[in-house]
Amino acid sequence: MEQVYEAEIKLLQEEIALLQNQQENNEREVILHIEEHTQRTLTSQPNFKRGKNDAVMNLEKLEEDLARQTKINGIVLKECEVKTLEKSRTKIVQRYRVSGNCSFLNFQVEFELTEIQEEDGTIVRRITALNIVVDGCELIDISTFVSGVEETKSLLLFFRALRAFSERCEQRSRTFAHFKSCTRTVAYSQI
Repeated sequence: MEQVYEAEIKLLQEEIALLQNQQENNEREVILHIEEHTQRTLTSQPNFKRGKNDAVMNLEKLEEDLARQTKINGIVLKECEVKTLEKSRTKIVQRYRVSGNCSFLNFQVEFELTEIQEEDGTIVRRITALNIVVDGCELIDISTFVSGVEETKSLLLFFRALRAFSERCEQRSRTFAHFKSCTRTVAYSQI
């Protein structure tokens, strides 16, 4: 019986390792896709110039793009800091700190991004540390989710869920306010 359990444990360990590798590959593909899209977007902009004299115009264009993205996804970035922790010929480790809000939920995300150049020239990027702090009235509902995101180190999942969560909180708040005003109206009419 013990051998059967050990065999099952070994199979499960192999499956976990396979799934972890698959997740890392998926994250790499997403990061590369985002970087390629950003680079194409920047270089394809008709007003994007590479000269020093056009720096102000480039900055204005990037600010317009940021404002458009904020309007689309509802996430307002207030601060972004980048600090290089380690740099060598084949490895760069940077710490990012991003803070902002989505509706009434304030957040701060701090993560380390490790970039390693493989022998064949490919660059592998991996989030090696992630810490998320969310402030808002619905902390209990989101704290378990944030803990899970920190374990899996999935920033994309966090930002997608943050937007959906804040929209639902707003809807609940509006619904509560509506019923509260209806209750007051009924109470006054009975007087």
